[in-house]
Amino acid sequence: MGYVKLYSEALGREVEVPERPSRIVSLAPAITETLFLIGAGPRVVGVSVFCSKPPEARRLPKVGSYYKVNYKALEELEPDLVLTTTGAQSGVLRELVEKGYRVYPISLPISVYGVLDNIVKTGIVVGELRGARRLAAQLASRLPPLRGALEGVRLYYEIDLGGPVSVGAHSYILDALEYLGAETPFSKDRIPWVINPDPERIREFDPDVIVYEVKPFSKDTPERVKRLFEQRGLGGLKALREGRLVLLPPDSLAHYGPSLIEAMEDLVRRVREALAR
Repeated sequence: MGYVKLYSEALGREVEVPERPSRIVSLAPAITETLFLIGAGPRVVGVSVFCSKPPEARRLPKVGSYYKVNYKALEELEPDLVLTTTGAQSGVLRELVEKGYRVYPISLPISVYGVLDNIVKTGIVVGELRGARRLAAQLASRLPPLRGALEGVRLYYEIDLGGPVSVGAHSYILDALEYLGAETPFSKDRIPWVINPDPERIREFDPDVIVYEVKPFSKDTPERVKRLFEQRGLGGLKALREGRLVLLPPDSLAHYGPSLIEAMEDLVRRVREALAR
């Protein structure tokens, strides 16, 4: 088996990876989806419990979660390459390196175009560059019709990550919302995530539409989500009074894989329907 040296900014050094790895383990849902869509799916032998896209990935052995690895399960799979992301997975990345696994991190994107760039980067790492470039080009061609599709809409986005979380200026989600033309309350906050967002700032913003992304394995309904907002003193928001609460399926905008573009298209449709009520 031949090897190629690829520089990793996250690790600050070159990483020697197989020219065409044959036993890949992916610990990040976005990377897993990308691998299948660029032609590397048959070479993926293990994933995390959160890797649900595409459906084929759900049938693969699970070797851990986003933050923790089952090293017994991982060892049994004998991977020649483990793929992670950065950010919250930095601890897992360090563990894998210390244990001697051949691991390459694909950095978290900070923009919609960063998502497309990560597709190409993944293709480079696993030897599927042509398929990766083809997929990135196809997705890029779907973006121009979305530019400004929600121009001027005052939109508040929230997701439950163990508590209410919104997005700031450094998030690819906010970049996606601004690409659509939407106005958001925390666009000047120079952070990716806004933990426990200030209710007063949300009240002052008074969004036209609230977009709430349901977390995996939850049983959220519009009624339950509305009660959650009411418990935080946000029941008087115009969006709630007028019934403009949009619930997104799990791993919609929060999923930074190729299906983010589809999620943006779906968001436009759902928000327009809400505004037409």
